[in-house]
Amino acid sequence: MKKTLSFVVLLALFCTPALAVDIFLNGVKITGLSDQTIDGAKVVLDKQGNVHITATDYKVRELAGATTTQPTTQPTPPPVVNPANLQQQYFVITEVSKPGVTGYKVQLIVNNKFIKDLPDTIAQNVVELNPYLVAGDNTVSFRALRPAGAVAKSTLATDTFALIIGQGKAGDGGQLTISDVLAEFKVAATDSGEKSKSFALKAK
Repeated sequence: MKKTLSFVVLLALFCTPALAVDIFLNGVKITGLSDQTIDGAKVVLDKQGNVHITATDYKVRELAGATTTQPTTQPTPPPVVNPANLQQQYFVITEVSKPGVTGYKVQLIVNNKFIKDLPDTIAQNVVELNPYLVAGDNTVSFRALRPAGAVAKSTLATDTFALIIGQGKAGDGGQLTISDVLAEFKVAATDSGEKSKSFALKAK
């Protein structure tokens, strides 16, 4: 079973900014990722001094996506009360291939309680789930629908609005590291009608 390293904000891993080199894990640029241990890896330095890491037990997934001129929210939400005193942090992160093209908004519902609407007009949105979770069994639900008058602005199935449930850690300086992707929900511009799905989440 492959381990997953997913990240929203890339900070420093092996080098400081002054060295001006890049770091790649299994071909994916991870320059700036911090506080990670990669076991069983092969490390190669190329002629430019860039670091290439090969680790077959790891799958790297970049959540931040391409640069966009659309407004984005802060990757890491401010500290919030954790009523369940959970040891782990859980997040919902949205990924939009092209902001505003699917026409969908997604309702986030936790333990049958509506939390908020997540629009496809924001390139990436982050919601910490801990304030809404209890220790043990929880249900996280997504309900995608097009508001009245909203239509898709694309006919491509690759234009999508995806949401993941991830376990990770919020750090200083706007850094959010997702160490495990627990579930994923996705709608495309080519979809029609309402789409919904619920996921079981055991919070610790």
